[in-house]
Amino acid sequence: MLTSLHIENIALIRRLDLEPSAGFCAFTGETGAGKSILIDAIGLLCGARGERELIRSGEEFALVEGVFDYPAHMAKTLEELDVTDCEDGVLFLSRRLTADGRSTAKINGRTVPLSKLRETATLLLNIHGQQDTQSLASAEKQRVLLDLFCGNEVLLEEYGRLYGECRALQRELKERKEKAEDLAERRDLLEYQVRELKQAKIRPGEEAELTAEHALLANSEKVTENAHQAYDALYGNDLSAMAQLKKTMQAVNRLSAILPECKEYFTRLEDVKAELTDIAESVYPYTSDPENTAERLTAVENRLEKLSALERKYRTDEAGLAEKLKKASADLALLQNCGEDCLQLEKELKEKGALLKEAAKALRQARIRGGETLSARVQEALAELDMPKVRFVISVTEGDATPTGMDEIDFSVSANAGEAPRPIGKIASGGELSRIMLCLQCVLADVMQTPTLIFDEIDTGISGKTNEKIGRMMAQIASGGNTQVICVTHAAQLAACASHQYRIAKKEENGRTQTEVLLLNYEERIGELARIMGGLQVTDTVRKAAEELLRGGA
Repeated sequence: MLTSLHIENIALIRRLDLEPSAGFCAFTGETGAGKSILIDAIGLLCGARGERELIRSGEEFALVEGVFDYPAHMAKTLEELDVTDCEDGVLFLSRRLTADGRSTAKINGRTVPLSKLRETATLLLNIHGQQDTQSLASAEKQRVLLDLFCGNEVLLEEYGRLYGECRALQRELKERKEKAEDLAERRDLLEYQVRELKQAKIRPGEEAELTAEHALLANSEKVTENAHQAYDALYGNDLSAMAQLKKTMQAVNRLSAILPECKEYFTRLEDVKAELTDIAESVYPYTSDPENTAERLTAVENRLEKLSALERKYRTDEAGLAEKLKKASADLALLQNCGEDCLQLEKELKEKGALLKEAAKALRQARIRGGETLSARVQEALAELDMPKVRFVISVTEGDATPTGMDEIDFSVSANAGEAPRPIGKIASGGELSRIMLCLQCVLADVMQTPTLIFDEIDTGISGKTNEKIGRMMAQIASGGNTQVICVTHAAQLAACASHQYRIAKKEENGRTQTEVLLLNYEERIGELARIMGGLQVTDTVRKAAEELLRGGA
């Protein structure tokens, strides 16, 4: 609920700090004192359009800040909205409007889009005023209210699960068919590519091997000549490195008999001998000319040109050719199996669709039953508010599939006897809308979870007796301790039912008029109620009547 409200520079309000009490709070005051300004300021905090005209004359900005306590059940919803940094179940909302038309919204000190401020504020409070029709005119809002009343959580969850599965199957089937159509158009090309690449018999690493072999074959004479020279120098005659090494090893061996420390040299020379032997053996195969060198060179060059031509054609490398063959083969296999796969998906979709329709039917029946009960209870509540001729009708008819059912839900009202019910957003009186919303709040008190309800001049155009009934209904809604009700009113009978009363008044300070809000004690409440009842002439009789009214309301 709203625990603290700070307003700066909005119309007549220069600076106002207010801590609304829990329960039912009534705000009263003379016409023009600023009651509507207070509602406008709260609306701005809730994400309403910020008009520069709201900024107090001569000021550069307007600011509204609110502190809200929110119930534990709301934590998950706030988390889904990415509203973080909440401490001890408290939310801080802020809206700043500057003279150049810029608007800044913040939640817990973090700047957020106005849409997020609006979504968050909707969870915390609802404002019902003379111009407010959207909260009840919305088909989604009506559905939510009805489902809350019916307790349709389990049915909605089951329907939602099946709806999601059907949508997933529909998407997959559509993608398969579109893929099949695309592949069918490319069938000839795919078959040609598979045939060509298979015939090429591409082997990973072949191109590198062929390139190395080509270098050897193209330089075979030089290779043979240099290999001979290397082998002969290492191993081929009495003057070779190996022959000289043997003589050296014999001399070192004899030397080690005299000088034992020379044994290490002999061991090291043995390592040199092994290394030279290995090099000679590695070089020796290159001392002979390969057979059919010219033919093999031609074959290697032809193969490299074939691979290069394919790579140019497909604009890729050797690895890419192998991947291209794999992909084209997979697409052909998919095309061959697509018909059977689509038939299987269509079968699954049909079966799942039948289950979805059954779930939708169960949900519709629950809504129809609940709608009849809710309509009757709202009708009773309206009668209590002296609106016996107003008919409230909830219709549930079959519609298109949506994530929340296959129903079209409509709240309709007939304001006068003999008139056909019309959509609730099209009835003439904003006051009637507010009273209908009040009745819904009363009937749905156990399931509606909005912490703060604000009613702006709900008493317009109705009698004192009815205002008292409205006041008692508001007190009933607030009595559970979970809902704070704030009502701006001109009616003494309504205000007398509140647990707390505030007076909105104008005063002049430093030559300028500004609005202030005062929490009234018992005696002050009597005086304010007497002013409302008596106008300019507040007699003892009027004051006594006000006191009796307050005792009766309490």
